[in-house]
This record gives sequence, structure tokens and C-alpha cells, in this order.
Amino acid sequence: MKRDQLVITAPGPARIDPDALTREQLLGWRCALCGTLLTGDRPLGTVTVSQGPTLTTYPLWACDPNCATENAWRAAIGHAAGCEACRTGECATGQRLLDAYTAAFRQEHEGGAG
Repeated sequence: MKRDQLVITAPGPARIDPDALTREQLLGWRCALCGTLLTGDRPLGTVTVSQGPTLTTYPLWACDPNCATENAWRAAIGHAAGCEACRTGECATGQRLLDAYTAAFRQEHEGGAG
């Protein structure tokens, strides 16, 4: 699909700009919220698009576990894997990333993330 041929005819779920979705997000290969390649997913709802006379409804998917938690975990682990200071527990950046993951995890499990 060419973006100039794509017309959104129904709004997407909350916080999603349907016009900004990529082909991979519409096809369910990438998270509709953050664009990460999906390994685990959860349904978000649907968007309907028009291409000429054809209307197509696409189910949208998001990261599961939630994007904030998943991305915070990846950032913390990615940093720690190459950081000598993290191995000794003396890295401020590593601690900040771990704290961000912990906060996202708590928010998700308290039902505050979506």
C-alpha cells in the first residue's frame, strides 16, 4: 500500500494515530504502540482503512508484556551487558535504567498501564 492511497475511515484505539501506522503495524508484525517487532502480543482493537473502493479492517496488536515494561527491561539489560561498572553495582546509569524498569513493572501490575 502507498501511504497516499490509504484513508483512515474509523479511528483506532486510544493513543494510536492510525495515519502513522506502518504496513508492518497494520499487518500485526510490529507493535501498534511502539513499533517493536512482536514476540508476544495482546489485542488493542481495530482500524478500518479505505484503498479505493475496498474497505479493510486490521486488528492492531501491542507488546505483551506492556511496551513500557518491555522497552525498559531491554534498555537495562542492553546497558548492563556491556558495562563493567554494572557488574560491581557502581553504575548510576544502570541503576537509573533498572529503576525505570521497576517502576514500569509496578505500574503494569497495579493495572495502571495500557
